Amino acid sequence: MTVKQKILKELENTKIPDLKFMFSEEVLDIALDVLSELLEEEKKDFDETLKIKNEEITFETFEDFSRLDLFFSLLNHLQNVKSGEKIRNIIEEFEPKYIDLWNYMAYNKRYYDMLCYCRENCKIDSQQQRILDLSIKSYEVKWINLEEKKQEELKKISKRLSELSQKFWNNLLFSQKEFIYLLETDESIKDIPENDLKEAEDKAKQKWKKWFLFDSSPSSYMAIMKYCTDEAIRKYFYTSKSQFASSWKYDNREIILEILKLRDKKSKILGYKNYAELSLEFKMADTPDDIISLIDEVSLKAKDKANEEIMQLKKYFKLKDLYNWDLPYYSRIYKEKEFSFDEKELKKYFEFDRVLNWLFEIINRLYWLEMREIKVDSYSLDLKFYEVYKDWKLISYFIWDYFYNPDKRSWAWCDNFRPKMDNNEKWQILPIIVNVCAFAKWENWKTLLNYIDVETMFHEFGHAIHEMLSISKYSDLSWFNVEWDFVELPSQLMENWANEEESLKIFAKHNKTGVDIPQSMLLIMKKLEKYWMGNFTLRQNEFASLDMHLHSKVIPDTIDELDYEIFWFVNNYSILEKDKDYKMYASFSHIFDWGYGAGYYSYMWAEIIEAQVWDIFKKKWIFNKEIADRFLNTILSAGTTKKASELFYDFAWVGISPNAFLERKWF
Repeated sequence: MTVKQKILKELENTKIPDLKFMFSEEVLDIALDVLSELLEEEKKDFDETLKIKNEEITFETFEDFSRLDLFFSLLNHLQNVKSGEKIRNIIEEFEPKYIDLWNYMAYNKRYYDMLCYCRENCKIDSQQQRILDLSIKSYEVKWINLEEKKQEELKKISKRLSELSQKFWNNLLFSQKEFIYLLETDESIKDIPENDLKEAEDKAKQKWKKWFLFDSSPSSYMAIMKYCTDEAIRKYFYTSKSQFASSWKYDNREIILEILKLRDKKSKILGYKNYAELSLEFKMADTPDDIISLIDEVSLKAKDKANEEIMQLKKYFKLKDLYNWDLPYYSRIYKEKEFSFDEKELKKYFEFDRVLNWLFEIINRLYWLEMREIKVDSYSLDLKFYEVYKDWKLISYFIWDYFYNPDKRSWAWCDNFRPKMDNNEKWQILPIIVNVCAFAKWENWKTLLNYIDVETMFHEFGHAIHEMLSISKYSDLSWFNVEWDFVELPSQLMENWANEEESLKIFAKHNKTGVDIPQSMLLIMKKLEKYWMGNFTLRQNEFASLDMHLHSKVIPDTIDELDYEIFWFVNNYSILEKDKDYKMYASFSHIFDWGYGAGYYSYMWAEIIEAQVWDIFKKKWIFNKEIADRFLNTILSAGTTKKASELFYDFAWVGISPNAFLERKWF
């Protein structure tokens, strides 16, 4: 069997493909050829579909499994978790052709007419009707009524935006990889937790260096910011992080300016005032002004609390001045002294395997989901693979990839390699869902997690179960297709089982003694739930408001104007002033590379509705099966079979209100 034949066989594997083989050098060597052949095959199949006579159209006409989509999805994943020159070249060379095919299919009048015919004439059920309605709306919102010249212009914009997104990511990755900082064993890092020092020492050895090497990874950065006693070093890390991808050969600012201009141009071609208006066509929120008003309302209350928090630190430490790079450091010391809270000690109660096992136990208690580990050849020994069962029936596959490597994106996400496909039982394909994080891993001892890592693990798994539990046989009605400002509800809700006392008492045990987390520590954690909440909320709202501002206001003409406008804007939200070298927006991947453009507000929006949902759980019991079943049936399993506002009402029996959210924040 040739390599190409084996690739095609693995793409048709209804279980999990052999990822060790699929990501091997021999596959990458011919990947472009295979992608090109699959593309031509898919275009030919699409053209044949267009020839189908109206009276022969059925709903199944529009349902088909794409080997091209699966292969390109796998290669994109490799680029995200183990980037290298060969895979980057493959993506960069093929993606324009992929976008051309997408444009050809998405801007096809005959296909639109076929959808409309099926909607009006075919025998369809309610889910099929919903899919057709959403598809038809997408055509009508985005292009169908435009003249051909404008349609062609939109195709070019779509293709260019894809290219720019890839360039943005590459610049950011290279900029972050260039950042390293070597420290000798001295007084400035003596307080850093043992496992973080061990990780830094191992990184130095890998590069044939002495001492300790800190890089751009989240664990390295926070170890320095929280524990390094040398203010100059903290300032250097803070400044460097805020300037990633903002200068020299990896400068993203020209790319960002072009992205903003193209998005604005696209929205105006389609008849919208700005890109934010276009983006909201498929979200719960109504208008950009409504979102800005909500952000400003919460920020006004958060700012008062944030000011109190800053003054508290300055007074406590007798500081005349307090800078942004000081906040994690002094905040950590304040918590240790005033609350007798030691993050290094807390970490000992969150051993990775125990946390993961409890996470699996929680979803079993709530939703009768069972995770069964399986053996699969893979490109990394760090990955683990599972079959997911619901009521003893296999419903999904799950992969976790939780540990940091220097070629991986530095944040966490959930993805779906392969959507669910079910063509009237002629064939059935189960989804493959993956959680990716960047936790620091101990090489020789058990891995201990920072508390924020625990919350991240629970958050991303909340996304995973949203997809796993979708009962529709159509992937178009699953988790990934719900309104963008609703998609974070299950993930943020899941975090509550990581910090609720009753849950913590079960899984938080000392990594050496096995002793339960002490009640005294739980009480401190409870008190600290609202600590620094003003500054945290203000920071999140700064991102959300900046995103909405960039996508709803006049686009600057030059980089200098963009720098100045953002500098002015962020300082309008910040308590502590940022200087003109602050260029965080150049690495703002969520809105320029990750689908959150004019949608970053969705984190706060989802937290508002999540607070209402959690309040209902808490009033009964966090493991109450009746409430869990209600949440499962009305939201988790429902996917996007209804509008998000209807799904929420089906569960809560009331409309959306910020009261529970504001009470939680203590504003």
